[in-house]
Amino acid sequence: MPSPSIWPDRISPLARFAILLLVALMLRCDTFGDPNLHGDEVFYHTVGIAMHHGALPYVDLWDRKPFGLFALYYLITAISTAPLAYQLVATLFAVATAATIGAIAARLRPDDERNLGGLLAGACYLLWLAPLQGFGGQSPVFYNLFVALAALLVLRALPALREGRASGEVAAAMLLAGLGITIKTTALFEGAFLGLFSAWVLWRSPVERGQAIRTALLWAMLGAAPTLLIATGYATSGHWPEFWHAMVTSNLAKPPHALTSLIRFGIMAAMLLPFLAIAGFGLRLTAPEPRRFVLLWLAAAFVGLCAVPNFYLHYGMPLLVPLCVAAAPYLTLRGRLWIVVIAVLSFILAQPFDFAHTRQSRAAIADLVATTRAHVGRGPLLSYDGPPQIYRLTGQPLITPLVFPTHLSHLIEKDTSPRSTLGETRRLLALRPGAVVMAEPIRNAPINAETHRLVLAYVGQHCRLIKAIRVPERLGTDTIIVWGDCTR
Repeated sequence: MPSPSIWPDRISPLARFAILLLVALMLRCDTFGDPNLHGDEVFYHTVGIAMHHGALPYVDLWDRKPFGLFALYYLITAISTAPLAYQLVATLFAVATAATIGAIAARLRPDDERNLGGLLAGACYLLWLAPLQGFGGQSPVFYNLFVALAALLVLRALPALREGRASGEVAAAMLLAGLGITIKTTALFEGAFLGLFSAWVLWRSPVERGQAIRTALLWAMLGAAPTLLIATGYATSGHWPEFWHAMVTSNLAKPPHALTSLIRFGIMAAMLLPFLAIAGFGLRLTAPEPRRFVLLWLAAAFVGLCAVPNFYLHYGMPLLVPLCVAAAPYLTLRGRLWIVVIAVLSFILAQPFDFAHTRQSRAAIADLVATTRAHVGRGPLLSYDGPPQIYRLTGQPLITPLVFPTHLSHLIEKDTSPRSTLGETRRLLALRPGAVVMAEPIRNAPINAETHRLVLAYVGQHCRLIKAIRVPERLGTDTIIVWGDCTR
């Protein structure tokens, strides 16, 4: 980043966006076109494409992610089914979020006339996405933008709220927060904070109390509207039970695995430690009222994190937005040092410019697809903890709604879908798959030993071991076994 001494007198929003876009393209360009970045987003991409062929989430393809995430991938895959399409859209979302962080920082700290702190805070956000597994199209890369824009609109509305005027900006903020909730349910806590904060400011204004209550209720309805519309669609189509199970019942049925969750929480805390430090320094330089807003926002994001206590690294990305906002005042003073520190740490934790990895990923997936296609016979294909895109790329039908790699093989996913995991595995094997693609070893522990034994028994009795292929993801490389030419 340029030195503050030679920086322009003021950074316009357009210039800030352009600078951040260049930063993001530099950091993410080596991932473009990778067909196997991360199992999560590959699955979302698979569902988005399947929706164009009539598949309905929770009915034909099962998961517990909200509908808005799949709808977003549906819209992206309408442009192109190539992985590059969603990766470019995710990049634009990340840049827009970083630019919004800068805009929020400028509003909270108007004395930073050059807006340098906000720009550096946005750059730090982009630099730390990859260490938190946000190098592609994970859900927080998308919904962080909706929440950040909602926070900016609430801040812009505060003068009107203090005068007792119900600003339309808060209504728009609640609608944006509601859209964020349809991408990740835990965004509910940040949306609730923004609505309650706005209602509290309005309540303390000269406005009549009844009017304040009616306005707050309207805001709540706007925040709930996107989810209610989706729920209504499922109810009217006769699929309310599937929707309710995916959104509520399955989340309650999924047992936590305390030890692995605790380990992941410790890793996440360590990864966020640099940002906790500079955010703490920045809050000390922030006036009391904006400091209270940022602290409450951070607390809401933390509650959302703890509401689903699995603590995968990408779950920490919502915390990154208020942390970067909080850090902006300190970055105004010490930006040259800290942007270098954050960049060095980011490059150590998530090596950029790894174009060789993407080439290896493409070659491995092409090898896996060609091998499977050549030995699936009359089919069908069963993927057991294998890459979910293998069905589409080999031209094989999706023979089960449980396509996400862990739904058949991971013990904590046992019976969390509407189908018995063991019963579904027996049904699939009774179809006499012509090929079975499976990870060896199974990638997520603890393993569902019941289903694993059944699959191993089937391939041992009916199939030939065709090939073991090393298939890289961005976080590691797995061995995927192709069992083919299976007899009926």
